Amino acid sequence: MKQLTKLCLFAMLVIFASCENETSEEDSQTLQQREILLEDEIIVSDGEEDAELVFTAGSEDMNDSMAIGMANTYTSGAAVTQVYNVIDADRDPFGSQQPNANFWWSETAEGDDYFDATTYFGAADGENLVFTEYANGTANLTGTTISGTCTVAVNVWFKNKKTWDEWSAIGGEHKKEGTAGNASNSEDMNFYVIDHTKSVISAAGGDCVQEGTFGVTQRPDPNDSNTPNYGSHIGPGGANYDSNTGALGMSSWGWLIDPVTCDPLWLMDFNFVLEPVADECSDCEGKVTDLILNWDWHNDYRVRVYQRYENTCYATKIFDQVVGAGEDFSLTGSNANGTFGKYVYIYVGNCYYTKIKTNCWLNIGPGYTKGVLEVVSGHSSQGGELCEYVQPDNHCYRHWSCRNYNSCRYR
Repeated sequence: MKQLTKLCLFAMLVIFASCENETSEEDSQTLQQREILLEDEIIVSDGEEDAELVFTAGSEDMNDSMAIGMANTYTSGAAVTQVYNVIDADRDPFGSQQPNANFWWSETAEGDDYFDATTYFGAADGENLVFTEYANGTANLTGTTISGTCTVAVNVWFKNKKTWDEWSAIGGEHKKEGTAGNASNSEDMNFYVIDHTKSVISAAGGDCVQEGTFGVTQRPDPNDSNTPNYGSHIGPGGANYDSNTGALGMSSWGWLIDPVTCDPLWLMDFNFVLEPVADECSDCEGKVTDLILNWDWHNDYRVRVYQRYENTCYATKIFDQVVGAGEDFSLTGSNANGTFGKYVYIYVGNCYYTKIKTNCWLNIGPGYTKGVLEVVSGHSSQGGELCEYVQPDNHCYRHWSCRNYNSCRYR
């Protein structure tokens, strides 16, 4: 009798799940209720696992536990408060001796090549660096900057945002120099410190001082009581060496360090103007840099997410937590340029579940779904905040494909 009941129930579910035209008028809530009954078919692989993705012993290590700075996995789900395009400073009052730039990389440990034009880096073919501030007091500088044939990929995190009153109360100082810097007011500034545990700068090209990947740390050392504590300041006139005394800008000073020994290698500075990006969405352009996903299901599951390490074939883990029913969780790209690359790969429990295309081939955005995952928000490297995804006309709700149906597979 029990077996007969099961067979009847199975037959009923097959009929109820039909995606033929006659069900197109059914209300979506009823359809969702029916599909919940098919959980064993929904929380399973989409059958499109990437055979070229290689897992190594290190793939199960969270990316932020690897070599210093190799992981831009830091995210607490904090809201973005403002995104800025970085504009090269004009280096006033030394503009006749130094080119417009956003980054200085000294070729000597002493920094005595300050007037060597080849040590300055600027926007690469109109692709500005991007500076993003978050509600939890952190910020992130990402993108590329160039000098001759040397291309530098920047992924620097800043932490512990403070007002001038808070900063000065712990002994912090305001480094005023240059045209804009000398005209700025300390009370108008906010201050950060470079987070050396999550920051990385990579260089490639014949004109580079040295090719490779390096860590980044604040200079002077904020923990050394024998040196000033300037931190990284942002505010009106914050781009110290710029002629526009009222322009919003930022200046910071640091060391490029050996990623293994942490020994200081070269002096470096950031000095640039900030242009707020309008709070408007845009189509996915470049590659996706971050996503907030919703676990649209009624049970908790362990969710692991991987991407290809620096676009190689090797998997690197960027998320591993139990996600609760209806809960949001955040992902941030771990490549040196802050992106995911082509895909993020989702594993549920111990098994592969699905992958989400993140190279902007698909115009992903809020409302995009793969199985029980739905995009809440995200950004792309060249387009900013992602616009709402236009879901194709599709009668199925969560299935990769439906039994005997031909219109239910998600891209």
